[in-house]
Amino acid sequence: MKNIIIKNSIVIYTLLIGILLSSISCTSQIEVEMPNEKIDQSEVYKDLATTKAVLNNIYLDFSSSYIFSKSNVGPSFNLSLFTDELDYHGTNITSNDIYENSITDNNSYISSWWNNSYQNIYTINAFIEGVNGSSYLDSNLKKQFLGETYTLRALYYHYLTILFGDIPHTVSTDYNFNKSLKRLPYQEVLLKIESDLTSAIELLDYSNRDPNKFYINKSVAQIILIENYILQKKYDKAESTARLLLDQKQYSIEGDLSKTFKKGAKSTVWQIAPKFTMGVTSEASQYLFSNFTVNSTTITKKLLESFDDKDKRKKDWLNKITLNNEDFYQVYKYKNNQNNTDEFSIFYRIEQVYFQLAYSLFMQANAKQAIETLNIIRKERGLEDLPSTLNKQEFITNYLEESSREFFTENARRFIDLKINDKIDDLKLLKPNFQSYHNLMPIPYRQLEINKNLLPNNPGY
Repeated sequence: MKNIIIKNSIVIYTLLIGILLSSISCTSQIEVEMPNEKIDQSEVYKDLATTKAVLNNIYLDFSSSYIFSKSNVGPSFNLSLFTDELDYHGTNITSNDIYENSITDNNSYISSWWNNSYQNIYTINAFIEGVNGSSYLDSNLKKQFLGETYTLRALYYHYLTILFGDIPHTVSTDYNFNKSLKRLPYQEVLLKIESDLTSAIELLDYSNRDPNKFYINKSVAQIILIENYILQKKYDKAESTARLLLDQKQYSIEGDLSKTFKKGAKSTVWQIAPKFTMGVTSEASQYLFSNFTVNSTTITKKLLESFDDKDKRKKDWLNKITLNNEDFYQVYKYKNNQNNTDEFSIFYRIEQVYFQLAYSLFMQANAKQAIETLNIIRKERGLEDLPSTLNKQEFITNYLEESSREFFTENARRFIDLKINDKIDDLKLLKPNFQSYHNLMPIPYRQLEINKNLLPNNPGY
């Protein structure tokens, strides 16, 4: 799988260049001389400083990855266009195709979600091999580093299989093995993700090794595992994991919604380090504007009308603007589009766990507790309680609407929620080009040419 698999010596060279780059980033500042010759991988993991620098570079890869980008190239933005959260006013052809549900296996953004993810997974696999094989690192640090990278690997595969269905899964750095990988069935991939996450949870604890929550801890691994269990319909395990995390009382919902997306928010479980001090978040850069530009979006009429006037989120997370004598509403979760001193891009917040718990409870026929849990969020947002008498269809409808109001433009939550609940076809009511097969993205055409074992493409493409 050319363009995905990188030979070992090249990877190590790349990692060490990453170490040099990290010296000018906001993360660890480490001085390492540029290698003149090929570097033996084992040398990297003899020293704590270089090992940590390689891990920092893996986090930098994550923050700049296509599949987790919060900018116009990532799923957070594009799948909000693809579903029913955002209207597109821009001129970018690639995003417009996604907005109009006219995607093909040549879409450059979708191709990058695949290609870049496998490149980064390869680097993670190399790091895991190196740390496991090192006799020089402290055992507790090895556990920490492995727990973090098992979680990162699981997260890449988690999103890849949600987006593409059956996918190749590898933990190897062997080029000859990797170049002809076959796709594993979706359910098998979920089991492998579960395995990585349960291993990570055993290795990690709830403490943060950085006060800004830039690094993965046990809570992050648990959030991903809860969704993994839900995808596998292991609702009892999803419930117990969610309760275990909430019982730690390490995080709490911010009563003041204007603080939810600030870097010190009590609800934040994991956030992404900025590349530059005072750097504006991708979200603020993407969604705040005074005139329509190449990638401008506003929220859809459907989403706007779903907000009750009492809903605090309507006041704090939406911003009304008037252009050409017409009113629009911007996404306004992040406020700083210049001189940013108090916002980081948040990846996970504790509110998601309440939703996961409510859903897993209802799927076990525990409607009363499920509705009570969802009402915790509603009360915090200024809304009245849902009645305890909701039937399944009523609960799912309310759950999906509440989730969209809470997580719009965050991590493709709307797309994932619709898929989990077999409601993806509901988009046909508002999106004339939407087809049932759009529940999966197309595998990039170029990858199918390189590795025939990936054929056939997903249905419809």
